[in-house]
Amino acid sequence: MVTPRMPWRRSKEMNKQPKVLGKFVEVSKDTMRRAGKLFVFFMGAEFCPYCAAERWPIVRSLQKFGQWDGLKQTISAARDEPYLNLPTYDFTKATYTSPHIEFVAREIKDREFKPLQKLSKTEEKLLHKFNPKKEIPFLLIGGRFAQIGSGFTPKIFIGHTFRQTETELKKVESEIRKTIDDEANIISALLCVSGLPPELCKETGTAELVAQVNAKMA
Repeated sequence: MVTPRMPWRRSKEMNKQPKVLGKFVEVSKDTMRRAGKLFVFFMGAEFCPYCAAERWPIVRSLQKFGQWDGLKQTISAARDEPYLNLPTYDFTKATYTSPHIEFVAREIKDREFKPLQKLSKTEEKLLHKFNPKKEIPFLLIGGRFAQIGSGFTPKIFIGHTFRQTETELKKVESEIRKTIDDEANIISALLCVSGLPPELCKETGTAELVAQVNAKMA
């Protein structure tokens, strides 16, 4: 049973672990692959404003290494959450294709708090190992790094529509762009550390973060 109340709070167990980068912690030394590709797993819910926030950098990061299809827009819950009607992406019917990454997203409840997507037995085992309380949002990168909660506050989206947020992402000095890109670069760097081909990890922002992680883990 996923608790819909305060799902953005980090678990006490994960909170005790040292941060590798941003709010991510290392949860395993073993890289997880599917069909030879790095496995990335996201669990959220459409009502959740913190999930709404984290989807933006996930999309921003993964589009560097593959292609999205069927991505549509939606908004978070209109009630019972600290931030309401935040613009975000809808992962439920989207597909992501990459020669290097296998991405799986599960949205366990809709914006009306009703059950939406079910977890497979394999995904249940994954959560039992890395997120036994099934807190959301949950992002697992390559089976090595995990984050429970969003990497930044959803407050930055207040008063913005989806289209307005997209416009902000085109502005170099935009706070929204900087915040989303900072988290996207963290995700990209952890993908690189997990085993993406080095030639894909030469972008300045990503390369610097990869060096930070490698130094911290040396």
